[in-house]
Amino acid sequence: ETLSDPIYCPSCKRKSKTLKQHTFAKLPRVLCLHLKRFDAANNKKISDFVSYPASNLDMGKYLPHWCEKVVSTESKDSDSNEIDVDAESPKVLYDLFATVNHRGTLNQGHYTSNVKCGDHWYHCNDAFVCDAGEGNGEKEVLLAEGAYMLFYIKKDGN
Repeated sequence: ETLSDPIYCPSCKRKSKTLKQHTFAKLPRVLCLHLKRFDAANNKKISDFVSYPASNLDMGKYLPHWCEKVVSTESKDSDSNEIDVDAESPKVLYDLFATVNHRGTLNQGHYTSNVKCGDHWYHCNDAFVCDAGEGNGEKEVLLAEGAYMLFYIKKDGN
């Protein structure tokens, strides 16, 4: 995201456009992603469809030490060469195991959840629990409206 107001840069001694970037110092075993679904400034619910993976969500690129470019300087006699190398980001993979969905408006609505047990998805609506859909139910979970919170678990070996 580009910030709207230019920020003073002490290196170049002038104000310039700045990019805001969120990174993680350390990734947790269970990752909870809370999607922005409510716009309080405009008093409305954001109901845009959000696509998200059921498996292999790669969070490695959001670790800060993998986001920066590595610059090395080698000197041969009086010549110096700068080599610009993009660091490879590690694969830190997560699988979806639960969602919380919201139906309704900014002022009222109802929350439901979907939970994966083994390879099968279940839909939870208050005291009622049923299959999330045909087959293992994954397709219905990924296409359900109002995804609000996503719960991922880190894959073994990451």
